[in-house]
Amino acid sequence: MEGRSVPRVANPRDTESALNWQLERIGSAAWLDWPLKFQRMAFGYANDSGWHDASDAVSWLDHHKLLHEGEAPRGALVWYHAADRIRVACSLGSGQVVGPLLTGPVEVADLRSLTTDYVWSDPHFPFGH
Repeated sequence: MEGRSVPRVANPRDTESALNWQLERIGSAAWLDWPLKFQRMAFGYANDSGWHDASDAVSWLDHHKLLHEGEAPRGALVWYHAADRIRVACSLGSGQVVGPLLTGPVEVADLRSLTTDYVWSDPHFPFGH
C-alpha cells in the first residue's frame, strides 16, 4: 500500500472528544514517556497502535506520504523532534498542542516553544483497535 491508498476508517472517538479527553488529563504525570499511547487512547483505541514508538510511526507515515508541513490544524497529530527523539502531541490549533510533553505531565504548550522541527498528520492509527 503506497501513498494515500492506505485505507482510512473513522477513529472510535471524534476529534473534539479526543481533545476533551486530553484536556481532562492536564497535570497528570501518568503518561510520562508514553506520548504515542496517550494519543492513541485519546482517539479511542484501547489496544496497541502497531508502532513501536513515535519514530516508527513517523517512518510509516512518511513512507505512505501522510505527513504534512506547515501549521497543524485542530486535532492533527504533531510529530516533533525534542530531547534526542521524536515525540507526538495533538494540535489545538493556533500553534498550541496538548499531550505529555518533555517535562512529563500532560500540558498545553506553544509548539514553537518546544521545537521548530515538526510535521503533522491526520489522527490516523491504521493498526489501532
